[in-house]
Amino acid sequence: MSQIIGVIPILATPFNKNGDINFKDYEKECEFLINTDVNGIGLALGSEIFKLDFEEKEKLINILYKSILQSKKNINIIVNTGTSSMNETIRLSKQAQDLGANALMVMPPNLITLNDSEIMQYYETISNNIPLPIVMQDIPGASLSNNLIVNLANNIEYCRYVKLEVPPTPIKIEGLLNLKPKDLIILGGASGNYYIEESLRGAKGTMPGAYIPDVFVKTYKLLKNNKWEEAYEYFNNYVPMLRYLSQGLSFSYYLSKYILCKRGIFASNNVRPPAIKPNTQAYKEMDSFIKQLKLSNEK
Repeated sequence: MSQIIGVIPILATPFNKNGDINFKDYEKECEFLINTDVNGIGLALGSEIFKLDFEEKEKLINILYKSILQSKKNINIIVNTGTSSMNETIRLSKQAQDLGANALMVMPPNLITLNDSEIMQYYETISNNIPLPIVMQDIPGASLSNNLIVNLANNIEYCRYVKLEVPPTPIKIEGLLNLKPKDLIILGGASGNYYIEESLRGAKGTMPGAYIPDVFVKTYKLLKNNKWEEAYEYFNNYVPMLRYLSQGLSFSYYLSKYILCKRGIFASNNVRPPAIKPNTQAYKEMDSFIKQLKLSNEK
């Protein structure tokens, strides 16, 4: 397995009107991401993973693994397995490992209040049972302090990565690196809104949505070649749309899938309920972004 760095989009899960997974569109999405030369692909909150049962997760991971294997490309698979149940987290992590995942993404339990020692024990139990790198997920409602992240990285074998999603992420990166953690790789999240600012401060990659992977890959290559001004000029064209999509998961699910429909990947933008639907005005505003950025493949 290569290091988990670069562009690691989170798959969206396509559903039919009755709420069943549209596996044909999912395969198209996997192929779409693979063909844009992403560095990794994730199944996580952006995939509505908390709405999927054990068997559905198994099918999705298996399709992704086979798609990457067929492509003969070196693309990491990251699966979000964190829950508020220790036993279920281990079960889901074992499933991901058995199906070919290269790493786990785990947020701390957020349905109960835990102190730092208990959170340490939670991650340590996962690390002791599943020999895969762990991407610690720092998200609103389940945030990890800088000191705790560093303690986890320094003391737990497989806690090698952290995905930061609590703004302001650029400042958090500075604070983390000032503590000089051992072998910790920092990734950005939050739809990739602050990708360039995070990269400037030491982040090694980002985990955005799956709707504009080509944009993130081009930006990543520009940054890798130290073309910072060109990267800023290019990427900032897309920032207003990314900001617009960052108005809550339900809102983002519908509209990010809407972009995938316009790009010819999905047949519909159905979201498995419960979910809050955007109104007509929201779709008009998204159409404006799509037109301005020339994202539609429709004739």
